[in-house]
Amino acid sequence: MLLRHSLVLFAALGSLAGIRAADDPTGSLAGVVDLTPDNFDKYVNGAKDVLVEFYAPWCGHCKHLTPEYKKLGAAVAASPALKSRVTIAKVDADAHRSLGERFGVGGFPTLKYFHRGKPVSEPADYSGARTQQGFTDFIEKALAADTGFARVASLDSLASLFPDSKTPQKVYDDLKAKVAKLTDKTEKSAGDIYLKYAQKAVDKGNEYFGTEKSRLERLLESGKVGASKIGEISQKLSVLSAFEKVKAAVEE
Repeated sequence: MLLRHSLVLFAALGSLAGIRAADDPTGSLAGVVDLTPDNFDKYVNGAKDVLVEFYAPWCGHCKHLTPEYKKLGAAVAASPALKSRVTIAKVDADAHRSLGERFGVGGFPTLKYFHRGKPVSEPADYSGARTQQGFTDFIEKALAADTGFARVASLDSLASLFPDSKTPQKVYDDLKAKVAKLTDKTEKSAGDIYLKYAQKAVDKGNEYFGTEKSRLERLLESGKVGASKIGEISQKLSVLSAFEKVKAAVEE
């Protein structure tokens, strides 16, 4: 009888330990980057969207959040389209108080969203549902709103002329001239994508934009694209939208 009770107690303690491990915010989570003062600026630098959880190991609400954050990390890691544009991260703000103080963290958990292209010193406070779906919905809306991703404003104005232009070759020539004047390396790289698609439109007509967009989206969804190509495809899709968005507006 004593042995039976001992085995039951051992099993119960093992189960409890398993639950505690699953809820431990300090544990390594697949798809979630652990930030410290040494690597924070490497990941949070305005080049990519980043969702950061500032937590304390002893915080009950942080432990409750861990399973949902774990699911979020796994979901983003499994989605090429999301993985190429957003990083999910967490930081022990009790152990690394300098990071908590840097961003005005006054309680745990605090979730902040750092938008691509905006000052790191001005993150947005996340106040939505603390569930995997709530986080995902927020991220997808943020990415959709980032119309400047991989885009060049001065080239967008010319790209917008294609859908309604009766002289696409002239628009292409003007676009080519503007790209030639770009001096920023990143903008010049994006400019080459604009030119490629503009030339295709001259050769094949504006229907090419929609066809190419569908093709690239299917590639991302297939999961067969190498990691090095995911970011490139995301950039191409963004540039294509410079042509397509205005096209939709003209058709309306």
